[in-house]
Amino acid sequence: MRGGRALSREARLLLLSAGGPENDHRLRELLGGPVEWERLCALATRERAEPVLYERLRAVSAGRGALPAGAAPLERLARVSQFRMMHLEQRLGESLAALSRDRVDTMLLKGAALALTVYGSFVRRPMSDLDLLLRGGGAVAGRARATLLASGWVTTDLEQLQKFFEGHQHLPALEDARGTGVQLELHTALFFEGHPFRLSPEDIWSRATPIIAFGQRTSVPSVHDQVLHLCLHFAWSHMMATGAWRAFRDLHTLVGTGAIVWDDFVALAQSSRGGSCCYWTFRLARELSGVRVPDAVMDALKPPVPEFALQRLAGHFAANLFPTESVCPSVAMAYTMWRAGVRPRWSGHGKVRPWDRTDDLLFDETTRMSGARRLAEHMRNARGWARYARAVLKG
Repeated sequence: MRGGRALSREARLLLLSAGGPENDHRLRELLGGPVEWERLCALATRERAEPVLYERLRAVSAGRGALPAGAAPLERLARVSQFRMMHLEQRLGESLAALSRDRVDTMLLKGAALALTVYGSFVRRPMSDLDLLLRGGGAVAGRARATLLASGWVTTDLEQLQKFFEGHQHLPALEDARGTGVQLELHTALFFEGHPFRLSPEDIWSRATPIIAFGQRTSVPSVHDQVLHLCLHFAWSHMMATGAWRAFRDLHTLVGTGAIVWDDFVALAQSSRGGSCCYWTFRLARELSGVRVPDAVMDALKPPVPEFALQRLAGHFAANLFPTESVCPSVAMAYTMWRAGVRPRWSGHGKVRPWDRTDDLLFDETTRMSGARRLAEHMRNARGWARYARAVLKG
């Protein structure tokens, strides 16, 4: 494995836990040094990794004594997450039954699909919410939403953002009426209206795999569509700034099934205009979590950028996976580096960018300043720029 040298010990522990047993030796080495357990707990909570991380660290430390006392909060967080996931699994079963009675066809997306097909349980694949794709899209969304509101879900403050959700890929999230904090999102599409990818809900439905879950008929995307959606969600929708642990672990698990036909996947990634997003997801997963993606796949998907520049970009993306690390001090710079890596024009994305609908949420007051004021602000943040530069150069 290469990369991640500028990341904290805690970030490296988390990312290595997303990979396979070949990472165990390195995990033991890192556990042998000083670990800031509070930081590690914060990272694990952000990624919903608590139960998996705790069990992995306990397993690799077996024979060398118990985990240190500082790990006790992680154990408590793991137990809470396990309870939460068991409840979320129960709520999914209840919701599928209610939607089935109303003859609403659903497809499980992301975590829910993976939990039931490749992980075998929700506890082994923790998630923050449930994602259901509706056959028929917006035409049935209102009916499906009404069904769920009558089945133990309630609306949230997101209802106030009506303008934002116009043309969005899912309706405002619903929350469990029992006060557990778990949520459910009804999707009418995979990405917001006007996205650049040749990947429609109809495409996903045409290749979907029917399954029986909790006694109800539903579907999950094909393995190739699951990998592609994972990459596009991480590298495009989230701009490689959130969800890294889940993306890399899911990729490792899907690769481990042996079901991916790599030549077919490369063709799908390229025809959908998602090749560069897949490349960066794969590269970071290989370098930081040891996920085994064939070299030939990497070569086929690599954007036309010299390797030296790719290494610097990889350093930038790795340094910005978590808010505890050397985060890029400028939103404008983050956008520039993302464009340099993903190469949206070369990829055929046209003018649409993932931040088009969220500028007001992502841009802080500094980015709206005049040029002189912005320069002064950056000068005051010289230390931040220095840390960021070191992270990028280390790769």
